Amino acid sequence: MRFEEYIKNYITSKKGIEHAYFVKNTSLKIFKDLKNILPDNTLLNFENSEKLITYCALLHDIGNFFTGLNSLKPHNKTGAKLVLENGIEDLKENELKIVAASIRYHRGSKPKEARHRLYSSLAKADRNKVLVISSLIRLADALDRGHMQTAENIVFKYDFDTRTLTLNTDINIMFNKGIKQVFDKKKTLFEDVFKVKVCLCDE
Repeated sequence: MRFEEYIKNYITSKKGIEHAYFVKNTSLKIFKDLKNILPDNTLLNFENSEKLITYCALLHDIGNFFTGLNSLKPHNKTGAKLVLENGIEDLKENELKIVAASIRYHRGSKPKEARHRLYSSLAKADRNKVLVISSLIRLADALDRGHMQTAENIVFKYDFDTRTLTLNTDINIMFNKGIKQVFDKKKTLFEDVFKVKVCLCDE
């Protein structure tokens, strides 16, 4: 299946499209800014990085819009299964698995090589890509908890002494009730992958 067909056929609501593009744009911004902050981090240098992040981010919630699979499954697992079964025309087999696994791990449990078959089937370099991409999407997804795209003008500050990355936005955390709790929950994979502390504060 062509990538564009997923967007056309499965992400059928305006709100869903707007959220998907917010997550895509925010994930790419975090990725690019992180490369500037941590230029020596080899995890951030891989082929087709922006394309893979884009595909994963736009499709991360696709399981919410598809009822042909077991609807009792969480949407991240449904979305991963959908992508694996239908393929994406312009991706290699390992890239398709990276996209599917990143969709799978954009929420819920963290990847576990010993327990999760799809993740363990990947080469170590590809498992690292899944860790990077899914951790980015978790942060971006948390910033749009209410699917209202209220987090704008995101600026990153990094303290090299404490290895703390602070995300400053013009979002009103008091108005967006619960976003801090969701962010703190979803940031843990990112912190594990990049060995940094992450904080969210509003300007």
